[in-house]
Amino acid sequence: MCYQKFSFFCPMQDLEKLVTEVLQITATVGEYMRNEIDNVESTQIEEKELNSLVSYVDKKSEEKIVQALRELIPEAGYITEEKTIKTENKEYMWIIDPLDGTTNYLFGIPHYSTSIALQLNGEIILGVVSDNAKQEYFHAIKGKGAFRNGQKINLESKNKLELANSIFVTGFPYRNNYEASAFFDVIDHWLKNSRGVRRLGSAALDLCYVACGRITCYYESFLNIWDLAAGDLIVKEAKGISSDFSGNNNQLHSGQIIACDSRIYSQVLPLIKEKLS
Repeated sequence: MCYQKFSFFCPMQDLEKLVTEVLQITATVGEYMRNEIDNVESTQIEEKELNSLVSYVDKKSEEKIVQALRELIPEAGYITEEKTIKTENKEYMWIIDPLDGTTNYLFGIPHYSTSIALQLNGEIILGVVSDNAKQEYFHAIKGKGAFRNGQKINLESKNKLELANSIFVTGFPYRNNYEASAFFDVIDHWLKNSRGVRRLGSAALDLCYVACGRITCYYESFLNIWDLAAGDLIVKEAKGISSDFSGNNNQLHSGQIIACDSRIYSQVLPLIKEKLS
């Protein structure tokens, strides 16, 4: 497939065209993943760390994405999960998670995604997340709003919201050096004071589900920038709020994130800050 090449300086009016190209890239990669889902054998799966799996599908998908993005902005650098290309700091940086939710994918659970963000001088200006099982597409451009399948999403348009009617989503840390009792104290609080708690398994998609109002709050720690960069922008552009566990705007680098509807953020932050920060 031939992609349109953009100026390195990529003025804001070009971002609308650029996001269309990136959405097409994720659609192509998503089709590849669906075609391969029954072909991955156990011998082709590696364990990067405890409970963190990777297969040739992750790596091949990343290669396809990098090759396509290189045609769009040839001078850009890359931050990628699978390290199929060397990271070099550039003015424009693509931040890529080719397959977020690998364990779900390998076990046939239809909740996995591709996440691509564009960073300009350290600031995320574009984010795309594709639900590759359901073929649902989320994107945002800084200052231009957030969208699901081309339709604008905005949490301020949602009905009245209270903590008691909220759905919380979190993730279980891959590492074993975390305070388990504090982690489960927080879950216990939500179980007693909200509609319920879920663990879905794809941080990028979980953030998009916050942005479109399917879940009320998502929080997790021990994450990487490629898990969060695109989804974090989508939440913010949908008028949600996100921070690290201390309430600071450092979630992309701390690896901790709270993302939720702004109407309950003030009730969520104190507990997480006390127990988990």
